[in-house]
Amino acid sequence: MKSARKQSPTATALAIQEEIRSAEQRTNRRTNRHSGGEASYRDVDAGKLLAAIVAVTSRGCAIQFGYTKNGSSFVVRIVGDGEPYNEFTRPTEDFGLYLEGLTEDFSL
Repeated sequence: MKSARKQSPTATALAIQEEIRSAEQRTNRRTNRHSGGEASYRDVDAGKLLAAIVAVTSRGCAIQFGYTKNGSSFVVRIVGDGEPYNEFTRPTEDFGLYLEGLTEDFSL
C-alpha cells in the first residue's frame, strides 16, 4: 500500500474497486469451478454488452465476442490496446460483472 499513498485519491479508489471486482470473480470461480454449463450470449444482459462495446470502441480499440472451441466458455478479444489479448469467462461466472469491469476499465 505504500505506492497507494503516492497515487491520487481517484486512482486509489479505482484500484480498490478493481481489487474488489477481482476478489468477487475469484470467489465466483472457486464456487463454480467444476460446474457444467454452456456459454450463451442469449443469456447476457444486452445493456451491459452494449456499454462494454461503446466503452472499448470509443477508446479506438476493437472488441470481438466468441466461444471456446467446445462452447464451454465465453471469449472476449480486445485488439488495439497494446498486444491483442483474449479473456475467458466460464458460464458459471458472473459475465455481467466482467462486462461492468471492462466498461469501467475503458471508460473515458
